Amino acid sequence: MEMNKPKSIVDTIILALLGLEYIGFGLLGLIDPLRVANLVGFGLNELISFSEIRANYSFFTLIGILAFVAIFKNEIQRLTYLIYAFLCGSYVVGRILSIILDGVPDRTLWIVIVVDLTVFLLAFWRLKIIDSKPQLN
Repeated sequence: MEMNKPKSIVDTIILALLGLEYIGFGLLGLIDPLRVANLVGFGLNELISFSEIRANYSFFTLIGILAFVAIFKNEIQRLTYLIYAFLCGSYVVGRILSIILDGVPDRTLWIVIVVDLTVFLLAFWRLKIIDSKPQLN
């Protein structure tokens, strides 16, 4: 019989917040791609542009759901944090490159950068905690 690992209140809070954020924005992009495009200054002039927004935001929705599932299934927490670390880490790299190549962003983009960086750092931190725990078989 496998022993249940104790639930971490820290992981529960972080995963719940990630789940709410990503499901919320994900559903917004799926339901109203024009609205999310306007939030970031995109123009949707072709059918494929609507499809691209919906495709990306469906991923956000799914990883939001994954975060909630990971609250109850400890065995997928590492994978969940790894996905968030790669996603937000790549966003941070791209945004820093954009600052270098395109110039200093406005206030809204600074907020987005801080959020992406925060999610990356939280996910990376939790990965380190999970990897430092002895594995029970």
